[in-house]
Amino acid sequence: MRNEYCVYVRCFTYNQASFIEDAMNGFCMQETTFPFVCIIVDDGSTDGEQETIKNYLLTNFDLNDDIITRQEETKDYSLTFSQHKKNKNCFFAVLLLKYNHNQLKKSKFHYIKEWMDNATYAALCEGDDYWIDPYKLKKQVEFMETHTDYSMCFHAVNDVYSNGTSRANSRYIMDNEECPIEDYFKYEGAYAPTCSMLFRGDALSPKPSYFEKTRVGDSPMILTMFLRGKVCFLSDIMACYRVNAAGSWSQRQKKLSFRQIIEKHKENRAYWHEVDRYTEGKYSQLVRKREMHTWLSLGKSLYYFTINSFKKLFKL
Repeated sequence: MRNEYCVYVRCFTYNQASFIEDAMNGFCMQETTFPFVCIIVDDGSTDGEQETIKNYLLTNFDLNDDIITRQEETKDYSLTFSQHKKNKNCFFAVLLLKYNHNQLKKSKFHYIKEWMDNATYAALCEGDDYWIDPYKLKKQVEFMETHTDYSMCFHAVNDVYSNGTSRANSRYIMDNEECPIEDYFKYEGAYAPTCSMLFRGDALSPKPSYFEKTRVGDSPMILTMFLRGKVCFLSDIMACYRVNAAGSWSQRQKKLSFRQIIEKHKENRAYWHEVDRYTEGKYSQLVRKREMHTWLSLGKSLYYFTINSFKKLFKL
């Protein structure tokens, strides 16, 4: 029996009030022949993002449909599930968390398991990124349906900068139906933009042991896709990735404390050691190169820490 949804779209967001509407527009514009559910989890934003999401739901979703719409309130979150007024294949499951789970290192996945377990494919898009091709999901699903030995496909994006300029970001010059795993080790988590990935929902089950060694999800997820199937790249530009957007992960990395920097370095090394053990040394040479890169990352983080410390000291 097929799942109720062909795709679930996971959007974890925090303090992205200026960007989240672009992300939601990109979801709702998708023209498909199949149902998909967009799971938007706001992690206790303090910049008004939750109000922006509520207003978007009121304007674009049929909240008065007693048959489909579901609303739920707990001590942890406020949930709204509903169907788009015009795009009947588009469903939103919105969870507005009442406190920041990331700060408490508390998982959010158990809240959304019912939709994740009921979809064939998974797509990702963070709150500051957005899709620009109305056929993005359709193109990726069609490829995966006709290539059953593939675990993931991803595509080219536009990198959008804070000054309004943009630049095409394409991992390969043209479509690449069988990407080499060596390229993952070269670029790690930066190999595939998060907003471009679509993968089989069961490809991460069970999760390999190296997931336990890191809090960053992209790198182990992409590696798992290579280990459990083939990976395809589509050269169509179908999304926009905001580079160094306010509140983004990359920006937060520049503000880490000294203790956090050291912990991150230890975590990175432990991750690669576990990857080497899990793959039984098959990629040891490539793993060693990534371990060398962790030392370069440590130096970069310490540089930002020093600059920030001087700015605070001299109130620059």
